[in-house]
Amino acid sequence: MNLRPAVLLLAALLVPRPGLSQDPPGDAPKMAGVDVPAPKRVKSVSPQYPPEAQAMGMRGIVILELVVGADGKVVSARVTRSVPPFDDAALIAVRQWEYEITKVEGNPVSVILTVPIEFKMRLPEMAREEGIPELRQGVIPPYPIDARASEATVTAEVTLDPDGHVAEAHIKEGDSPWAESVIQALRTWRFSAVEGGTGLVFEVRADFASNKGGPHVDLRSSGARRIAAPAPDATGNDPRDAPAVPTSPAAAPSPLPLPAAPSPAPAVAPSPTPSPAPASPRPAAPPEELIRNPAGGTPAPAPALPAPPTGAPPEGVAAASAAPAVPATPPPPQPGISAVRDVTLAVGVPDLIKGRRPVSPPFARMQGISGTVDVHFAVDAAGSATVREVNGPEPLKEAARQTVASWSFRRSTPERLFLAATFDYKGDTAMAAVRPQE
Repeated sequence: MNLRPAVLLLAALLVPRPGLSQDPPGDAPKMAGVDVPAPKRVKSVSPQYPPEAQAMGMRGIVILELVVGADGKVVSARVTRSVPPFDDAALIAVRQWEYEITKVEGNPVSVILTVPIEFKMRLPEMAREEGIPELRQGVIPPYPIDARASEATVTAEVTLDPDGHVAEAHIKEGDSPWAESVIQALRTWRFSAVEGGTGLVFEVRADFASNKGGPHVDLRSSGARRIAAPAPDATGNDPRDAPAVPTSPAAAPSPLPLPAAPSPAPAVAPSPTPSPAPASPRPAAPPEELIRNPAGGTPAPAPALPAPPTGAPPEGVAAASAAPAVPATPPPPQPGISAVRDVTLAVGVPDLIKGRRPVSPPFARMQGISGTVDVHFAVDAAGSATVREVNGPEPLKEAARQTVASWSFRRSTPERLFLAATFDYKGDTAMAAVRPQE
């Protein structure tokens, strides 16, 4: 029996094809804790707490499987236990980690290991002046990932409710993206109740710095002052906001003056009771051409007209002299006046007296992102704006939110006013239009 063809076929199957490589068995990744000891981490990057998880006070543990290359750097990472708000933040962090090189028989090898990452909210360390309550809940403003080598300072004004909740927060000084980082953190903060049961306003300063110890944020609160509102008057309005209006109709000028005369006619007091004597018919007012000087000189003064009798005007009397004084028709409502550049106000919106103007975020400008953002907000009796809802492209929403939160309106009534602002971002330009909510 000729076995030569079978041997040749077997040899052809065992010979590797050109262009294909076979890794030696020793190059396969080793399992940490089974094949080799777990390597020691020499470089660690802390994950950033996701803003949406901060806002909801969420916690969780994400478990990942890493492949560490022969050079000690993380080659790949995958999530084996998912907590959706934290997965991406965990992956971004571990891909920057580095480990000691693991060797087998003197040769560097790859290692597979499993690591847990716990996300828990740690209270920020903040220096505070006397009178500012203790911080009981919240997160540290995250250092912007794309600006870790930069330094910046952000100052925010914070308003607390008597129970210690942050009622308002707006940026007084600082640029993007650090300002957005501070606002995101402030939304998670809760303080002890304010002594005395009143509101409190103070400033928070955040210094973003980077040194040999890595990027960090130093916080300080100062300038506490209690919120004091004047007592309302008898009508329930703030006396400072009461508009100046005439209280007596006699104080207003007469809307229908008599024809030109040497001196104004004295006001005639109305008779409390109708006169019983019959009145003689009032002569008709002479036409203008009959009261002029016939010689062509200075026009002669018009003859004085007797006071009209009570009741219907006699036949032949001019309507203007017989009609009772009627108040002037009030002017149509006008849009409010905006003291903030690039902001227009619709009818029914009070005057905007201060605040930040719309500005397109730097990241959006660099990426050429344009779009429209709708912000629904409320204005209290003091004129401060509180954002309730923001809808629009994600890169633009935070800029619109901060802009509205910085606005102050002139108020003359105590009830809350609900408004909506539409921001139009186009490249380097930004505009906003404010209207009452429907």
